[in-house]
Parts: sequence; structure tokens; C-alpha cells
Amino acid sequence: MSRSHPPAFMVLSLAIHVAAGAVVLGLGTAHDPAAEADPPPNFAGETFEIPELDPERAEESTSASPAAAKPSPARAPRPARAEPVSTTSKAQASDAPAAGGEASAPPLFGAVGERGVVDLATAFTRAFPQAASGDASWTRVPFGSAGTADVALEIDDTGHLVDTHVTGSPSSALRDGIQRTLVLIRARSFVATAAVTRLHIVSTVSPDATHDGLHGDVFAIGGSFAGREGSAFFALAMGRRIDLTITRK
Repeated sequence: MSRSHPPAFMVLSLAIHVAAGAVVLGLGTAHDPAAEADPPPNFAGETFEIPELDPERAEESTSASPAAAKPSPARAPRPARAEPVSTTSKAQASDAPAAGGEASAPPLFGAVGERGVVDLATAFTRAFPQAASGDASWTRVPFGSAGTADVALEIDDTGHLVDTHVTGSPSSALRDGIQRTLVLIRARSFVATAAVTRLHIVSTVSPDATHDGLHGDVFAIGGSFAGREGSAFFALAMGRRIDLTITRK
């Protein structure tokens, strides 16, 4: 029995299909991205499962963690230094003395702005011991009160004395001391809080038991005035001290 052979066209068709398949397989191997990528890592050892994280518990853990609540000093920006802010306005500041009951200083009258000018009350207080200490009548005034006096001193707008009045009940020594003082200061120019300065003077004579650096061989003198009050004194070598308190009205 003879074996039949397949027709030639079937053999040719089969050869064409085989060749086409080989070409397709070759192209897929050449351009396959998976073939060009690195091979997957080869893990060895025991395997374990990662538990799923509950969102609510994760939020509680984050808020309770000190590291999450407090930023790292190395990475947290340093806050800018805040300058102190005053809440007191200029109007409030200007009203502060008035609220405290203190009146502002009154404007000056007389030789305002002139070089070397002095306050009238201060000049009178300092000049009295110099002018009166040379009067011998103070050696005969009894210990105790030497009288009181009210002195009115008027200056013009140039600061010069234009009028003076002495009232009260001064002793002759106190009255003479006031007149000597006015002669001593009359040539100068002054400033004052008003055109007329009114001074109230109280004088006393007492035994001098003080011997300090202000006392010389003959007498010691001193005087000062601040605000509305002043004091002056002079001490004689014979052991007498004359004190004055001077108040501006």
C-alpha cells in the first residue's frame, strides 16, 4: 500500500507561518521593557505581614507624641522678637501730671534767656547772709524770734528791680538786713514766676554750738532756695547763729 504525500502548497504555507512566528518572537524579545529592567530582588529569610493602620488610632498617636507636638529646634524657624508696644497715647502722657494733681511749671518773667541770669527768690536768699552778717546790731538781738517780714519785689520785663516793699513786724536788725540785701542785688537782672515776687521771712537768733567746715574765724554763712521754700543762716564768732526761713507766696 503506497503512502500519500501532502501537496506542495501546504508545505510552503507551513514554512511561511513558521518563519513569521519566528520574526514576531524575535521582535518581542528585543523590545520587551520587562526584559531590559533589572531582575527582581531575591529575598531570603522568613516572611512577615505588615498590619493595617487604623486611621483613628494613627491620629491619636500623632497628637499624643511629644515629637509630633513639639517641632524640632533645628528645623523650627525662630520667632521674630516682638517689640514692646505702648498703649499710652501722647494725649494721655501729657495729661499724666494733671491727673496726679501736679501743676506744670509756670512761665518765667523778666530776663528770660539772658546769660548768667538767676531766679530772684534764690538770689535774695543767698545774698541775705552776706549782706546782713556784717551788721553789728545782730550781736545785741536777744535769743529767740527776731521778727517776721513780708517782702514784695517787682521786676520789669528786662529783669531789673523797679520797686520793693517791706511789711510785717521785723526787728530793726531784720529790716536793716533786708535793705542791705536789696542794695547788694539791685544791679543784677533776674527771672521770676511773675512780675511781683512775694516772700515771707521768719528769723530767729540762737546760741551757736555748731563748729563745722562752714565756720571760719569770724562767721559762717549759707543759703539755698528750691521750689517755694528756702533757708539762710550766718553764725558770728561770738557764739550767735541767725536763721531765716523764706517762703514764696
